[in-house]
Amino acid sequence: MIWNDFLSAGYGCCGGSSSFTDYEQVSDEAKRYKAKATEEGHIILDEDIVKVLGIEDAAELHVVNEGNRIEIYPNIHSLGKIYIEPTSKCNLSCHTCVRRTWKEPMGNMDLHLFDALIEQLKDFKSLHSVMFGGFGEPTFHKDILYMIAKIKSLGVNVEMVTNGTLLDETLLKGLIENGLDTLWVSFDGTSADRFEDIREGANFNAIVKNLKNLKSLNLESAHKVKVGIAFVVMKNNINELKNMDKLIYQIDASKVSISNVFPYSIDMLDEMVCSLNVGDIAPNTFNLKSAFISLPIIDITEATKEPLYELFMKNRNVSIMRNKIGTETSSCRFIKERCTFIRWDGNVAPCMGLLHSYSTYFNYYKTEREVTPYSFGDISKNNLKDIWNSQEYHDFRERVDSFDFSPCFQCGPCQLAEKNLEDCFGNEFPTCGGCLWGQGVIQCP
Repeated sequence: MIWNDFLSAGYGCCGGSSSFTDYEQVSDEAKRYKAKATEEGHIILDEDIVKVLGIEDAAELHVVNEGNRIEIYPNIHSLGKIYIEPTSKCNLSCHTCVRRTWKEPMGNMDLHLFDALIEQLKDFKSLHSVMFGGFGEPTFHKDILYMIAKIKSLGVNVEMVTNGTLLDETLLKGLIENGLDTLWVSFDGTSADRFEDIREGANFNAIVKNLKNLKSLNLESAHKVKVGIAFVVMKNNINELKNMDKLIYQIDASKVSISNVFPYSIDMLDEMVCSLNVGDIAPNTFNLKSAFISLPIIDITEATKEPLYELFMKNRNVSIMRNKIGTETSSCRFIKERCTFIRWDGNVAPCMGLLHSYSTYFNYYKTEREVTPYSFGDISKNNLKDIWNSQEYHDFRERVDSFDFSPCFQCGPCQLAEKNLEDCFGNEFPTCGGCLWGQGVIQCP
């Protein structure tokens, strides 16, 4: 098999016929396929896989060969997923929210702007998913059901993240009828007391009741809305993870995404269960040699938990049955997953980290970093296709994919680390070495 020639001239579609003989469903999110290869060493790809890989116009893909596993990474210059921020407003004032330190004007996406975006999205043949989210509460926008329906009409997967407080029966029925695929609900606690202490103005039992209602409505409907839990973990709620299984059962959740709390203040920095010294090798932690350690399947019991804890604490390169465990740092998920973000006012940002202005704190020295947002254009003035294909945006994706930025998390305090305008490697605005998402500290659904 010739891997530098693994694509046929037709990007895997010989005569328009499917190239995969069959597939096996391996999870809710994955399918296992069987591919065919030609005598010349080309692998013929099914149209669905071509779309996932973003193969357009003689695209270049990265292929990694490690042991008996070969990984093919999608073309970062094809747009696969869009985050749309319907509003930057919210009906809550959570203690963990970065919006508490905002100085930006807030607003809602105009419906004319949204309709224009719908037309522009039709130009992207590799687009497969849209997430309604951002720094505001999507259900706070009065036309959110209309927006979901219009996006679903494009034939893509539609998701939304919400605080869950406005999920009355009318809205729940609307989510089902208009084709929402996944509803992510923010839970920063698995008990009413802890949840309501963090999420000021929210009622834990009411939200759980609404999601139980969704479970019943799903049973009566041909279209099912999956439920995900978005959990922000910190020192004062980490014990709540012990009862995550009960919450999962109560609301019939199919997936859970856990993130560290966003350190927008010194208080939040002190609440973090991650030191933020990413990559730093502290005394008595992480073996300098970092030998590759492969574990078999081991039961977690009273007898095994302490030895396993010590093993993971002192070695960074541990796997289970050769499946790696650990955080991928200095890597941008938003670039690798081919995302872009449309802010409520039409500005196009490359990631969540550059969507708005805010401050963060990190490292032992409690360095404050002022983040300036970055936009490649405005969809009310330029077509999204032109913005995405611009040389500026193309070069930015290449630069972030290589991630040759100054390792701000490993350094002591310096003036350059206090902003994302430039770094000591010579990178100019925006610099991403101090990005919380890029270092695996913060993650979004």
